[in-house]
Amino acid sequence: MTRSDDSITRRQENRPGLTRSLSRYDLLLAFMPTVFLVSIVVGNLLSIGVQTAFTGASLVGVIALVDALFLHPPEGAGRA
Repeated sequence: MTRSDDSITRRQENRPGLTRSLSRYDLLLAFMPTVFLVSIVVGNLLSIGVQTAFTGASLVGVIALVDALFLHPPEGAGRA
């Protein structure tokens, strides 16, 4: 019989003093919208058009996405 990751997570959450750290992919998910927010702020400060700011943010987002999916894919991806 195999253990599910959910049961392991529940047991770890019940232990006092054990904190769950953010994974690389959690940080990537937080990074993507942050890049767009920063591009809006920088675009307004430097009087750059919204389309230009979003184009730059999109390029940064694509680079991060390619890195996460193809250059450093998640461990165990594709296992059944």
